[in-house]
Amino acid sequence: MILTRKLILPALIVFAVLLAGIFAFSYINLHNTYHDAEEADLVSYSDAFVAELENQKNIALALASAAAGNPEIQKAFAERDRQRLISLTLPSFELTKSYNITQYQYYLPNGERFLSLNDIDDQKVGETLSVVLLANSEQSSVAGLESENGMLGVRGAVPIFYQGNHIGAVEFGIGFNDALLGILKEKYGGEWHILLLEELLIGTPTAIEPGPISGLIPYATTQDNSLFNESSSYVKALEGETSITHPSVDGRDYAILTSPLHDFSGRIVGTLDIVYDHTHISATQNSRMILAGLVSILALVLASLSLVILTSRTLKPIQTLTSAAASIADGDMTSIVDTKPSNDEIGTLTTAFNRMTMQLSNSITDLEKRVADRTQDLEKQTRWLRLAAEIVRDATYARNLDELLTRSTGLILDRFKFYHTGIFLLDNNNEYAVLVASSTEAGQRMISNNYRVRVGEVGIVGHVSASGEPHIILNKGIDAVHFNNPFLPNTRSELAVPLKLESRIIGVLDVHSDQSQTFTAEEVAIMQIMADQLASAIERTRLLQTVEKSLNELEGAYGKYTLESWKGLAEGVQTGNKGYRFDNIRIQAISELPELGKQALTTGTTTSSNGNDQKSEKQNTVAIPIKLRGQTIGVVTVKLKDDYSANTISTIESAAERLALSMESARLYEEARLRADREQSISRITTAISTPTEYEEILQTTVREIGMMLDHTEVAIQIVGDLSEGDQDE
Repeated sequence: MILTRKLILPALIVFAVLLAGIFAFSYINLHNTYHDAEEADLVSYSDAFVAELENQKNIALALASAAAGNPEIQKAFAERDRQRLISLTLPSFELTKSYNITQYQYYLPNGERFLSLNDIDDQKVGETLSVVLLANSEQSSVAGLESENGMLGVRGAVPIFYQGNHIGAVEFGIGFNDALLGILKEKYGGEWHILLLEELLIGTPTAIEPGPISGLIPYATTQDNSLFNESSSYVKALEGETSITHPSVDGRDYAILTSPLHDFSGRIVGTLDIVYDHTHISATQNSRMILAGLVSILALVLASLSLVILTSRTLKPIQTLTSAAASIADGDMTSIVDTKPSNDEIGTLTTAFNRMTMQLSNSITDLEKRVADRTQDLEKQTRWLRLAAEIVRDATYARNLDELLTRSTGLILDRFKFYHTGIFLLDNNNEYAVLVASSTEAGQRMISNNYRVRVGEVGIVGHVSASGEPHIILNKGIDAVHFNNPFLPNTRSELAVPLKLESRIIGVLDVHSDQSQTFTAEEVAIMQIMADQLASAIERTRLLQTVEKSLNELEGAYGKYTLESWKGLAEGVQTGNKGYRFDNIRIQAISELPELGKQALTTGTTTSSNGNDQKSEKQNTVAIPIKLRGQTIGVVTVKLKDDYSANTISTIESAAERLALSMESARLYEEARLRADREQSISRITTAISTPTEYEEILQTTVREIGMMLDHTEVAIQIVGDLSEGDQDE
């Protein structure tokens, strides 16, 4: 008994201390875990607030950019037509008010407010927003938070240009108030507060409540009674540092995050508070720890009783079992109690312990094998996903459809190590799936032989092109018939996935492997994702090529029509003048182009030559083509002194561009005028002819009217018929 007590007492003390240490460690670890998770949530909520603020900035900039890019608004604003500007912008402003758009204003380049749609009757100059001043000075878009008359909002200002000149700026404002915080509270929970510097709220008509520290005033909140953080947290926030505290107020536990609030220029204008009540979490934590403590105490009591009883009777077998258990706990799953089992419970326990050890060892071995297999599968799926993304990314760099298809098949074959890869596209009648791209030698031979498969026929490509569902076949059983392809003798498994745009099938991606049982369900899903992205890239490239072809044809037609029109105009000039010349005294007509002008007219490029060195002032001659829609319709020749500015030629070229547009406008106007005169003359002749009722009078009127329309022209009308009978009468 003495030995038993000597063994039991230290064991009980050690067990109690160990249990207490485990309990303390668990409590601290659980407490820190809750706090870390809670702080991570608060940081994510703060990031969500920043993301929401960025989204509001993008909305304000998008609205301002749309208004600044409207040609009618640009023209009305450039002409300072206030009523016209109101009629163009007020309807859209009324529609956006429901989306918390509070301000829509136009400013002149000097910052003076020209129009405020949120208060049309107010024509006072008013205070100019800093975002507007910055947008006007830098002539670029500016967005962010700014306070105006005590009201905080997201402002977006965009400069407005008209005919290349900066004429002012447009500004949209989105309210930044309790409604926005209410949305964040509903979405993420907790309570939200915004506090601003007192200097920003000077002039506000509402009463100002005191804040947690001097100079910081509550601006918006989701709570009736605001719970503030510690004063030091706000001092840190105003210095640009975010802090989290865990205060307890009136028996409730809170977590409060305080972070700085920046305006559009990066200046700190206030703070953001996120208050999270974690009383229920603390209560749950305490309940769990109390339960754990009770269980620990109960375990300690039961262990003590068991130890006293068992140690006194079976000390030696228990020691053997303890040694074996310790070995197992250290990871030695081969530890077996090597004693002759008795017929009592200890013997049964020893036998059961050995059996349990063996089962546990087998279970751990099997579990490790399953984990390794699953890890290998996940690694393969991850690699396939990465390869699919890289293939689509690299393939989309292609400049045309053929290059896109060829590059796609090459990348798929190279990255996934397949035996063969091919892309089939449906023809215009959706009757055949035609092999259009392959990076293997066998695929190239099949393409040269115009290899195609009828949609819906027997075969994996025909089946997939009709059903729109991926399909796998293996080189066994019924599927083995499909592998009788002389070009691909080593195929052992094949996968075909449809290239689809929504519900429309445009082709099939066909891959072959020289290994059996290659494709799993997860890998098929990955290949389908890649095929969907390739289908979008193919359709996008097709549309791009079609648009480019149409644009080139249209541009060529316009250029040809323009050149022919100007050639006809030049041939129709009666005076023989080729142009005009100005010698700084008078304007003279010219009938022959200079040689340098002929060269520029032929080449369509600016041509220059050095002047005569024998003259007292050396001059350079420059011939600049007058181009319209890519066609040369004339030339401007200029004699410049040797010391002319480097920008002189570019200025003349710009003037030549505007001259071409003006000449084209004049030509079109002349064509329209001539067409109108002709239509008017035809209408007048038609009216005159329609008035008489007698046959002879109609003919006489027709001859007279045509003769009046065509000066110095002899007009005759002869009715052709059988005159033999009339000759006999005469």
